[in-house]
Amino acid sequence: MKLLEVLTKGNPQQIQDFISQRFIHNMEFFKQNARDLFENLKLSPQTYNLMFDSRGLNILNLSTNEVIYPILEGKSVMLETHLEISTTPLKNPRWKIHSNDIFLSPIDTQKLPVTGFVVNEMIKILQNHKAIKEYHLNPKFMPSSVLYGLFGGLFLAFLIEEGVFFHSLLIFEENIDLFRISCYFIDFIKLFESVSNKACYLFVKNVVDRKFIRNFFASRKITSNFLLCELQMYSSDRIQEIQKWIMQEYSANKRGWGSFEDEMIGISNTLSNQHIPIISQTKRFSEPICVIGNGASLDELLPFIKENQENMLIFSCGTALKPLKNQGIKVDFQIEIERIGYLADVLCQAPLEDTPLLCGNMVNPKALNLAKEKYLFLRGGSSASYLFEDARAVELSAPFVGNAGIALAMQLSDRILLCGIDCAYIEGKSKHAKSSFYGEEKAQIPQDAIEVQGNKQARVFSDSIFLLSLQNIKEAIQAYAPKEVLNLGSGAYIQGAKSTDPKTLKLQKIHKDSLHQSIKDFAKQKKLKSTTKQIHLAKTYYQEILAILKKGAKNKKELFMLVDEVFALIAQKSASNPHLGILFEGTLGHILQNLLLASLHIPNDDIFIFYAQCLEVIILGLEKMFLRYKLLLSIHQD
Repeated sequence: MKLLEVLTKGNPQQIQDFISQRFIHNMEFFKQNARDLFENLKLSPQTYNLMFDSRGLNILNLSTNEVIYPILEGKSVMLETHLEISTTPLKNPRWKIHSNDIFLSPIDTQKLPVTGFVVNEMIKILQNHKAIKEYHLNPKFMPSSVLYGLFGGLFLAFLIEEGVFFHSLLIFEENIDLFRISCYFIDFIKLFESVSNKACYLFVKNVVDRKFIRNFFASRKITSNFLLCELQMYSSDRIQEIQKWIMQEYSANKRGWGSFEDEMIGISNTLSNQHIPIISQTKRFSEPICVIGNGASLDELLPFIKENQENMLIFSCGTALKPLKNQGIKVDFQIEIERIGYLADVLCQAPLEDTPLLCGNMVNPKALNLAKEKYLFLRGGSSASYLFEDARAVELSAPFVGNAGIALAMQLSDRILLCGIDCAYIEGKSKHAKSSFYGEEKAQIPQDAIEVQGNKQARVFSDSIFLLSLQNIKEAIQAYAPKEVLNLGSGAYIQGAKSTDPKTLKLQKIHKDSLHQSIKDFAKQKKLKSTTKQIHLAKTYYQEILAILKKGAKNKKELFMLVDEVFALIAQKSASNPHLGILFEGTLGHILQNLLLASLHIPNDDIFIFYAQCLEVIILGLEKMFLRYKLLLSIHQD
């Protein structure tokens, strides 16, 4: 018998026997698979306990001796409440559906010819399948879902019994007694079977590390990117904190995709720049490097920087150069990472003058030609950075030039000062420093921005790309482990960096000339890997992707699973061969995401023909990418 049938038709003894047996069944499962949780569940209830009497099921608050669910006409409403919650979740007002503001709209094929071709053709195909404005999913298939508290968990047990399948599911129950109560109703073995492989995340009492939440989205980056279902059974300070974390990670997940076209520009630029010395192997020194971004808080830090310019190396990142030059501050190295052609115009306006350029390998050659002195570093996360033999990329240097400056500085020095690295919008201030390349800006906070912890007293708000930047700085501090990182700005608080008032700093004069020479001495000529071998590997990778795509998908659940399988291959390739993995992953991500998005607008679950038609276009797109890559590398063939 099913739980719902027992609870509605069984006598008290049958109900008692059924839920007791389920609890035992779950305890055996946790004993084998989650020993710590099992030991906690063995303890006596301290705050809440399950209550079952003539009025029905309820939860008793042990400190007040009051029941949680109301009693109406002599009966507990717990069962009816959970039945209501379990009814059509995707259309149920108790469930909150988040959409990541991703729209199925044509892409400019002038800027992204291959990516745009595939996406635009899929939109045309969708129009021939009687598309509807709303999303349509099989009621027995749930996309990425988060449950804040189970409060008994009957609703989840009912959904499982109805055959509902969760593509990915995160459960947070902060109270061990409340979780113990849910063990009388939810069959946790069946729950894990009702979620995609390794996609059920269960947290009881606490989330030990926020990385687990990040991984919940990152491990299924495409399928978890645009739809998120939330159910909050009760509220508490801890639940609100976890909810804030989840929304920040959900927001950050949608950034950093890139495109094949952008990566190809980076490869072309890198091949043109390969004669320039590359900083790869470094040795740390103890003198401080001040990494300067163009955040609004730079304005208040300019006097400190000017006063201490002989006491620290100054790394100006991107458009921070102009405000620094306006103050007569001598910049030691200008950091750039942009592939775009107009970077040269920006540097002319600053102006660059005799400031040495220290650039990512993919920077446009026109910009490099402006510099009297120029050196490269291999920017991690860019396909072109992994084209060289025996060269170490500077990882965690995305998405902004400030991230690159910070990661590079941490490889060079044990002491880092951060100025104008705001990673946020500061309330009442413009986005960038005054008198910079961006001119006069209004003080405006985007609607999708989320309030985050500030480094000083000001209120600050971050959007998805700022959150990604903030996350990568935190990880860079952990990975490179400098002895000291000081955050002098009034933007977002950066975990791992000490919030510091510049007035409290007393810096000693350093020997800049010798440090300049040390950094320049790190730069050496590097040899390209065999282009013939890279072309062969690309062809093999192309065939591996096709093999998965040709498995096909008859319905939307199968399509979600197929997209996850392709993404797993992309992630594996990005780890084993970052050059090829990163080259294709952005455009593949956009294509697969738009394929999913388009399928959701089909008013039924049968997508066999739609998928087959889209597959033909995707194969054409893959062929175009491979041929363009082969042609570019063939010019520089061994």
